[in-house]
Amino acid sequence: MEYTHKVVVIGAGISGLACAFHLRQLGMRPLVLEVSDRAGGVISTIRRNGFLFEAGPQCPRFPTALWELARELNLESEFVPGDPAAKRYILRRGHLHPAPFSPGGLLGTRLVGLGSKLRILSEAFRSSHPPAHEESLAEFIERKFGTEVLDYLVDPFISTIFLGDARRMGMESTFPALVEWERRQGSVARGAIRARRSKQNDGAPRGTAKSVSSHRDREGMRVTEALPSLGSFKAGMGTLPEKLAENLKDSIRYGAKIESIAPSRNEGSATRAGWQMRLATGEEIASDCLVLAVPAHAAARLMERASPQLASLLVAIEHAPMCVVSSAYNRSQVSHPLDGFGFMAPRRAGLHTICTFWNSSMFRGRAPDGTALMASFAGGTRDENLAALPEEECAQVIEAENAKVLGIVGPPVDRMVWRYAQALPQYNVGHAARVAEIQTVMRTLPNLRLAGNYLTGRSIGDCVGVAFRAADDLHGQSQT
Repeated sequence: MEYTHKVVVIGAGISGLACAFHLRQLGMRPLVLEVSDRAGGVISTIRRNGFLFEAGPQCPRFPTALWELARELNLESEFVPGDPAAKRYILRRGHLHPAPFSPGGLLGTRLVGLGSKLRILSEAFRSSHPPAHEESLAEFIERKFGTEVLDYLVDPFISTIFLGDARRMGMESTFPALVEWERRQGSVARGAIRARRSKQNDGAPRGTAKSVSSHRDREGMRVTEALPSLGSFKAGMGTLPEKLAENLKDSIRYGAKIESIAPSRNEGSATRAGWQMRLATGEEIASDCLVLAVPAHAAARLMERASPQLASLLVAIEHAPMCVVSSAYNRSQVSHPLDGFGFMAPRRAGLHTICTFWNSSMFRGRAPDGTALMASFAGGTRDENLAALPEEECAQVIEAENAKVLGIVGPPVDRMVWRYAQALPQYNVGHAARVAEIQTVMRTLPNLRLAGNYLTGRSIGDCVGVAFRAADDLHGQSQT
């Protein structure tokens, strides 16, 4: 059998697009197969009636790998920074309180009492050690700082960032650095200080990502490190996958549903293994190398025949559902000043809403003058049934909660709703051990790589970093 393609990438979300883009840079022309009719996955911007509705990330972090990608796509002039000092609010007893990000803010906050504040501020002067077993995040926080800190300072952020449950999330996979700092220094604060000093002594640029490929030049690193840490693009986050898809052009095939994947071997070669894909149309595609850049549950289905062991590990990774409701109002309908990023609702608040971002306050140009645009996220492990509701019902539930919190009168003037049955992977207790097993199995499949948000990082920057590494690995393998 002659392999018709050097590399096939399955999935045109941000991971698949970034991997294919970097493979092209390395001289390996990929074929990208995408089951839907568009690229980008959950990253999508709908531009309508002067509003920019974001389906996924609203104002993500831009670590080095993501900066480099934007720079190589000539998107620097399109970037708009977010204000890292903008207020984030946390709801407690019906009132919004600024989230504390400094010792002074912590001392002044009404989110937690004096005892909780003292436990946080005195942690550097106490010693403790993690147990032998993996703790959940909730167990770690309650042991170190108490339940009140968990409920009103940690849970809102965890729910917003991960759509997760602190009582199920594993420390070894979610915050391994905290475990290591406590294990080595007896204190998270002392460990953080020691790590910061070590980094400064090493002379490494602040925030440098390990995923940055070796071929990047130091001048490029200095440029990216000087830019803000979070933000978006003038025309929304959809700009990134749109530009990648435009760059890849004919390398992407849409509507390509894959029925099965099987390993194959080149006739006349005892060592050159590859992959054979059968599409729903009956077409067969062969390749030397394969990158699965789809969610874990989709990758598991594709690998059922080729590697049942890998499939069983991938399908065990839990995913949380998500409902996104983006609502536009006349500014006169909203009594709250919307002075910041938005607000987060702890589980204790009893709301379906996890968080609401005030898009028109975060960035100019998100909404016409005299209007306000906000995007709310709901579902997750907190309310797994909400995302299954009809769009109108889901929107009404979330908008009613926002109306009560923000003083909104009347229905929205425009709206977009997205629902995802399996949105974000959950790094629950045992996830780190499962990832280690996956890596062991992957060593027996040398021409296969996984790229996505379900192994070591869920942010866009993490996805890009993982995608770059997968491309680098395959390129390095092809040179040996």
